Amino acid sequence: MSSPQQRLPRDQRRNQLVAVARSVFATRGYRTTSMDMIAEAAGVSKPVLYQHFDSKQDLYLALIDSSAAHLDSRLAEALESTDDPEEQIRATYRAYFDFVVSHREEFVIIFNSDVYETKAEQRLRALRESAASRVVAALQNYARLSDDEARLLCRALIGTAEVVVKQLDSQHGVDVDSAVSLLTQMSWGGLKSFGER
Repeated sequence: MSSPQQRLPRDQRRNQLVAVARSVFATRGYRTTSMDMIAEAAGVSKPVLYQHFDSKQDLYLALIDSSAAHLDSRLAEALESTDDPEEQIRATYRAYFDFVVSHREEFVIIFNSDVYETKAEQRLRALRESAASRVVAALQNYARLSDDEARLLCRALIGTAEVVVKQLDSQHGVDVDSAVSLLTQMSWGGLKSFGER
């Protein structure tokens, strides 16, 4: 016979369910995860899960929102940590890679999700746009770039970082510190020429 469920305050229970669901979704993927699996992993009944989330999609959207807010705050802190453009680049790459390594499940939810739900895709697109707008603003603070130019450079920087993450996963000869240094050197080498125009 199982022991009775411990009653937690509503916010605490919701946070616990989000943490468990994040782990299950990150491991199994959106499409193969069920609310039954999450309830079982959390040690609660399915009705308890539905007291907090109307559906699997509702729960996943909550995960996207919390993960996105976390990443956005890390990037904002990095960009605001210094006025030196080269150090901003270094801090931003560091924040991104630290997030990937230290908050792997959140990273998977945001960047490697197998969800094709319209609302989820809209939230993920909004996250990417928010991150990009921070980088675009930083680029335009440093160099006289049009919006289109800054967005193009931003996409190149973000795309490079995403490719390097995949490389780090498959190639164990380069660590995060080396990746941050290499990308900073490459990015700063190119970007400083725009400041000289």
